[in-house]
Amino acid sequence: MFDEGWRLFQNPTGGPVIFGAAFFSITGLHLMHVISGVIALIVIAIGYSTDWLDANHVETTGLYWHFVDLVWMFVFPLVYLMNASR
Repeated sequence: MFDEGWRLFQNPTGGPVIFGAAFFSITGLHLMHVISGVIALIVIAIGYSTDWLDANHVETTGLYWHFVDLVWMFVFPLVYLMNASR
């Protein structure tokens, strides 16, 4: 996207200028949650396999992961609808 001219305050398609900032903020925040979820899943997997953690920890982490997945189903269309021409 950077090669095509997308920046925090620049929209090469002629849409709203704030779209770049919103896009990078929303997707960056989601990426941060995905990375923390992957790390949590790795820690839980290791902890569960060594009997340090129990099934409740696995279930709670699974709920967090599905929450992140569910949010993406709303973020993805929102990001592309924000840039739709009127």
